[in-house]
Amino acid sequence: MRLFRQLYVQMILGIVLGTIVGHVWPTIGVELAPLGIAFVKAMRMMVPPILFCTIVDGIVLHGGARRTGSTIARAILVFIGITIAALLAGAVVASLMRPGAGLRMPTLPAGIDLDRQLGARHITGPGDFLLRMVPDTFFSAFTAGDVPPVLFIAGLVGFGLIRIGRAGEPIARAIRGLTQLQFAIFGFLIRAAPIGAFGAVAFTVGAYGIGFIGSLGLLVATLAVACATLVALLLGAVRAATSMSPIRILRHFRDELVIVLGTSSSEVVLPRLMTKLEALGVPPAVVGLIVPLGYTLNLAGTAVYLVVATLFLSEALDIALPPDRLALYLVVMLATSKTAAGVTGSGFSALLLTLSLLPDVPVGAAAMLIAVDRILSTIRALTSGLANISATLLVARWDGAVLVMPSPTPRSAT
Repeated sequence: MRLFRQLYVQMILGIVLGTIVGHVWPTIGVELAPLGIAFVKAMRMMVPPILFCTIVDGIVLHGGARRTGSTIARAILVFIGITIAALLAGAVVASLMRPGAGLRMPTLPAGIDLDRQLGARHITGPGDFLLRMVPDTFFSAFTAGDVPPVLFIAGLVGFGLIRIGRAGEPIARAIRGLTQLQFAIFGFLIRAAPIGAFGAVAFTVGAYGIGFIGSLGLLVATLAVACATLVALLLGAVRAATSMSPIRILRHFRDELVIVLGTSSSEVVLPRLMTKLEALGVPPAVVGLIVPLGYTLNLAGTAVYLVVATLFLSEALDIALPPDRLALYLVVMLATSKTAAGVTGSGFSALLLTLSLLPDVPVGAAAMLIAVDRILSTIRALTSGLANISATLLVARWDGAVLVMPSPTPRSAT
């Protein structure tokens, strides 16, 4: 019974039961989709205010614009380096495994419009990203459900509090207390993660079937190998910089990774991720800045996916992409990978944007990937989550923080 109280064990049971229900009773599996969608929406509901509070608190704790600016500058350099590594890893692995060679175009089965039900509003380009960053009103930044305007408002409020000095201390304390309240609410909601995973997996298997999904298995395997390669490189860099064991890091974030596995969204573990990073010795000010910023600018899983999916479609359609065109795609993807939020389906939207900017691969061909996008989204989310963990640890070490892996909890104490 003690084992079944562990959240990651409950998540695994939810995933297994969802697979069984979706396969044996596909109609029921499709009807269970609202369980997964409702859970993700509940988590997303909390993300804008948490991003706002943690960023403002991080800026105030730094105590000055110059120090905050240097930390953000270092973070952006780390994010760019991780994105370049992600694109190269995807290109190399996809070129070696060639997942689309000889594949016949399947007929897309009918399903539920996840983007519509999740209320997703995707960014359509760099200009749209800039316009979406500035909200219509101060408070609409929190009601629109977009990440960029929240970052914009949080930066203004944080630096404003620094400017007014002691007069802003009550506001800063109130924001810090509100952050603790939101983390407590998140703790209540996260207990429903196994139910959300059960519904999401049951829908995926019931709507598309194990056999159809299996026909695109090599694409899934290619993305998994490419992402695993990137994660190995990142954890190796963390070990070189901090002497932290990759195995112990993965074990430390085990619960969060299993939750992402079941929900296909890295946003749902944001508060728990930040708390556990602080337990490793990362200063709260750094965590409050880097993690929320990484959810917009460090989507490494999406970057890998863009390369792998594009090469897959070009092979499936027998469209040659010479080295110079592939290099152009990589440059474009360096920007379009930043247009996806950390929510389910946003990586697919970034792929559509990438294909619409370059004429080689028809945009409509991407429809064949919807059938397995839930699986691909899970891999993307796991990779992006680990990339944000790695980036935060690297930036903290660059800032001079002393990072220490906490000792394992003795069995007798649990």
